[in-house]
Amino acid sequence: MIFNFNLSTYKKQDGTKAIRLRIATSSRDNQFIKTDIFLLSHQWDSKKQKVKRHPLEEKLNAKLQSLKTDVQNVFFKNTGVSAKTLLERYKAKNTSLSFLDYYQDVVDEMKLKQQISTAKTNQKYITKLKKYSNEIYFSDLTPIWIKRYELWMLNRGNQVNTIASNFKSINAVLNKALKAGVIESNPIKSITIKTENTKKESLTLEEIERLKDLKIEPRFKGLIMAKDMFLFSFYTAGMRFTDICKLKSDDVVGDNIIYIMSKAKNRKGAKRIIPLNKFSKKIIDKYKGSEYVFPVLNGITNVEMISSKIYIKNNNINRALKTLACKCDINKSLSMHIAKHSFTDYAVKSNVDLLMISKLLGHTKLSTTEYYLKDFYQKEQSEVIKKMFDLL
Repeated sequence: MIFNFNLSTYKKQDGTKAIRLRIATSSRDNQFIKTDIFLLSHQWDSKKQKVKRHPLEEKLNAKLQSLKTDVQNVFFKNTGVSAKTLLERYKAKNTSLSFLDYYQDVVDEMKLKQQISTAKTNQKYITKLKKYSNEIYFSDLTPIWIKRYELWMLNRGNQVNTIASNFKSINAVLNKALKAGVIESNPIKSITIKTENTKKESLTLEEIERLKDLKIEPRFKGLIMAKDMFLFSFYTAGMRFTDICKLKSDDVVGDNIIYIMSKAKNRKGAKRIIPLNKFSKKIIDKYKGSEYVFPVLNGITNVEMISSKIYIKNNNINRALKTLACKCDINKSLSMHIAKHSFTDYAVKSNVDLLMISKLLGHTKLSTTEYYLKDFYQKEQSEVIKKMFDLL
C-alpha cells in the first residue's frame, strides 16, 4: 500500500491548494483523504513530504504525520485490503460515519453498474429518510430508532408492505457495510420486519377470452397495445413488463423466446426459454419489422432513458388496462402484473405440476414457487372442499 501526500491541482481564489493523503495499491485503486490543510505551491516540499516556509509548518507537519500514522495503523490491522476498503475502515474508526452518505454511495454504485431501476427505488428511500432526519449516522440506527421511523411512516399513510420494503433496503445496506468492515455488527439484525399477505388478483380464463375478443377501433392505438402486451405476458408464462419492452426480434429463435431476465441478470438461472404458442406468435407477427418485438424502445440507447421510458410506458399501459377492464365488464383493477397471476392461476387449475410451474415462471428455487403459489392453491382448496360436501 502506498501512503503519500500530494498537492491538489485545484487552486482556490487565494491561490492555495489542498494537501491530500493518497492511499493506493495500484494506479486503478486510488483513494484520497482530506487533511484540511491548504498551502501555496512554494510552501510544499513534495520530495520530503513536508510543509515549508509556513509560519505554522511545525504544527502542520505534525498533523500530517499523525494522520498518516493513524491510517497506516488501520492498514496494519487489515492487511491485504483495497484502498477503497481501507478508507471506509479508517472513516468508521475515526468518525461518526454518516449512514445517509454511505447509502448514497451504494446507490451511486448501483447506477454505475446500470442497475437503474433498483437505484431509483433506493433513491426514493433515501429521500424519505432525509425527510425524517437530515442527519442519520450508523450509531443512530438502534431498535428504538427503527420503531420511531416505522411510526413516522405509518402516520404518513405508508402501508405495512411499503414500510417493510424500506426496512429491507436499509438492512441490505447495513449488511453491505458490515461486509466492508465499516461497522462491526448490524444494529437491526434482530428486528422482525412485518409484512402483510396481499390478495393476488387474477383473471379467469373466461375473462381472458373476453379481453382477447374485445374489438377496438384502430385509432385507439394505446388501448390496442395495452391489450396485446397484457395477453402476450399471459401467453408467455407471465413475462415481466420490463422484459417485454426489452425483448428484441432476435430473441425469437424458431418456436422459442430466449432472453435474460432483467431482474435476475446477475443471477444463475437468469436465462429463460419460453415456448411460443399460436396466440403469442400472432402478437409477435403483428408488430414484427423493428429491432424490438414491441415498438417501445426503438432508437433509445441510453440506459437511464430506457429505464425512464419503461417506467412511463408501464404507467400508461396500466391506465389503459383499467379502461379495457371496464369495456369487458371485468370488475378488477387490471394491471400488467395480473397477467402473471392469471397465468399461474390457469396453470394450477390445469393441474400443471409444481416443478414445471416453477420452471415456466423462471424461479431458481422451488421454495420461491411454493411461497408464490400458496394463494392460488388456497382457491383450489376451497373448490375441493365445496365439491366434496356437495356430494353428500
